[in-house]
Amino acid sequence: MKGVGYPQSAGPAFEEQKTLVVKDLVKHFPGGRTGLGIGAPKQWVRAVDGVSFDIAPGETLGLVGESGCGKSTIAKLILRLEDPTSGSIRFQGREVTDLKGQELKTYRRSVQAVFQDPYSSLSPRMRVHDIIAEGLRVHTDYSKSDIRVRVNDVLTLAGLSPDVGRLYPHEFSGGQRQRIAIAKALVLDTKMLVLDEAVSALDVSIRAQIITLLKDLQQELGIAYLYIGHDLATVAHLANRVMVMYLGRLLELDESVEFVRDPKHPYTKALFAAALPSNPDDVSDTSEQPNAEVPTALSPPTGCHFHPRCPDAREHCSTQFPEEVTLSGGRRISCHLYPSR
Repeated sequence: MKGVGYPQSAGPAFEEQKTLVVKDLVKHFPGGRTGLGIGAPKQWVRAVDGVSFDIAPGETLGLVGESGCGKSTIAKLILRLEDPTSGSIRFQGREVTDLKGQELKTYRRSVQAVFQDPYSSLSPRMRVHDIIAEGLRVHTDYSKSDIRVRVNDVLTLAGLSPDVGRLYPHEFSGGQRQRIAIAKALVLDTKMLVLDEAVSALDVSIRAQIITLLKDLQQELGIAYLYIGHDLATVAHLANRVMVMYLGRLLELDESVEFVRDPKHPYTKALFAAALPSNPDDVSDTSEQPNAEVPTALSPPTGCHFHPRCPDAREHCSTQFPEEVTLSGGRRISCHLYPSR
C-alpha cells in the first residue's frame, strides 16, 4: 500500500479516509518539583514533542528509535492510557482525546494492543477461552453460545485449534501464547492494533511465523497496524512505511523500501550502522555510528536534538531546530542537510 505524508492542509475528507490521524501531538511529564515536593515542576520531560503522522486502513506504520525516544508514550496516548498535553488524535475522522463514558468504551473496542511478552499479558489463572471472551462479556451482550462461537472463530484466525480454549497460558509455547494474545485483541470489532515489540521476545523461526500471521490477518480483515520495534529488519519487512523518532521528535518518515535502500537522516544511518550485520563476517561501518551517549528528554540539546552525536553536524545545528521538509517521493525529514526550499 502506498502511504503518504501528513499534509499540513489536510481537512475532514482526508481524515475520514484514514484510520488514524495524529497532528502536533505533545506529551510532557513533570520532571521534579521543589525540595518540599510541592508547587510547579522545575523541569518537564518532553516525551513527545510535536509529532504528526497518519495510518490508512490495511496499512502498517513502523515506529523505530532508541529507548527513550517516545515510542511507548505514543502508544499509550493512542490507547488512551495517557492524555496528551496538546495536539490531536483523530480515529476514523473523530477526535478521541475528548471521548468519555460510552464513547470511550466504544473506542477501546476498536483499538487494541499486543505487547512484547505474551505471558505477562495473559492471566495465568484463567483458561484461554475465558481470557479471550472477557472483552466480549464487557463490551457486548452476546449470549454464551455466541461468545463460544466468536472465541472459536478468532482462535482459528490466529492459527490455533478451538480445543485449546480449555487450557491455561502456561501450557503453551511463546509463539502460541502470542497467537492467543492476537486472538484476544481481535475478538472485538477491532480496526487497529498497536503492536509494541510484538515479536521481539520470540525465537527467529517463530518470529517469522507470527509476522506472516499478522500480514495474513491484515489482508483478510483490513485492519491498521502501528508496529513499534527496535529490529530494523523486522520493522521494514512488516511495515509499509517507517517513522524514525529521536527524543520526542519525528526525524524521518518514508516508504519502508526507500527507508532501507537509501536512509537520508544521519540518525537513521546511525541506526542501520549500529544494527547487527546479517553475516557475522561483515564489518559494520563505524563512520556512521553516533559518537556520544543519548541525551535525556528532561534537558534535550538545543537546536537539532541529534547534533551532539551527529557526524555531519554544522554550527547552526546546535542553535536551530530544522524545519520538516518533504522530499521528492513524499519522504518527510527534519535535518539541516535538507533545507526547506
